[in-house]
Amino acid sequence: MTHKARKSASKGAKTSSKECVLAFDLGGTKLAAGIVDAGGKILEETRVPVSLELGKDAVLQQISDAGLALLSGFPKVKKVGMASAGPLDARTGTLLDPMNFTSTREGSWGKVPLASILKKRLKRPVWVENDADAAILAEAWLGAARHQKDAMILTLGTGLGTGILVDGKLVQAGQGMHPEAGHLTLRIDDPEVLCGCGKRGCAEAFLSGKGFTERARKKLGQPKLQGEDVVKLAQQRNAQALQLFADYAHLLAMALHTYVMLYCPKVIIFAGSFAKASDFFLPKATAELYQLLCTRENWKNMMPKLEVSKLENRSGLLGAAYIALQGTTR
Repeated sequence: MTHKARKSASKGAKTSSKECVLAFDLGGTKLAAGIVDAGGKILEETRVPVSLELGKDAVLQQISDAGLALLSGFPKVKKVGMASAGPLDARTGTLLDPMNFTSTREGSWGKVPLASILKKRLKRPVWVENDADAAILAEAWLGAARHQKDAMILTLGTGLGTGILVDGKLVQAGQGMHPEAGHLTLRIDDPEVLCGCGKRGCAEAFLSGKGFTERARKKLGQPKLQGEDVVKLAQQRNAQALQLFADYAHLLAMALHTYVMLYCPKVIIFAGSFAKASDFFLPKATAELYQLLCTRENWKNMMPKLEVSKLENRSGLLGAAYIALQGTTR
């Protein structure tokens, strides 16, 4: 892995105080779009479910329509930033067959030159970045990673995204790719857990909100169960629901231990819709992670601070805005 010399987000974007940009956050379940100013204030925002089952063209049209509607009220906006689930090549703004964007109607998307398509439709330059990378940049700009040079974010939603800052710089893999740390093998001996990438045992299959919900449906024998339903059961002290969260916390601690060994962040931030359930897994995960790391305390305290994002599930959107305000690629 290499450290890219992108300017530290904690120092702010290179832009005038009056500049505004159009920002998007595209995930496997929702599309967020907004007009954001240089101070990180969201002036106008829209959120809609993603029309994945209608296929790629329908989603691209959905993005274009949302953007054009916002631009009609802010015609002076000149830049567009897009945070998207990957894999993707940020240098060219191309989605690389994103695994969480498949549909039963048309299957996988293949390569999609997203930046080029949106540039033509919105008639403005477009910068595309991995959603977790955008999220950690937003946290460094406005959130829990401000004044922190070494930080990490886990986005817990349809997938498990990871974004990392080391020495104030965004960590990238080779060949222009993003470190897909959500696809490290966490438990290979569980045949029920199939990740969206097609491999069994990925951290994403266990730790994403979608993965947790699918496991809960099987354990509780309720095929239509939603994640919020499991939370309600846990609030009612249902033993099975509480055990599901305890198992989740254990697996999360194992994954976090690996991430700490790789990146040694001082803070790990949790974002995404499933992070709202943190009361049921974060205390146990914190305790277990400490037990995994405490043997090293005699020479280095490697225990990071674990906290939930306070950006109200908008870290991806704000990160996309930050990228557009900078007006730079990797």
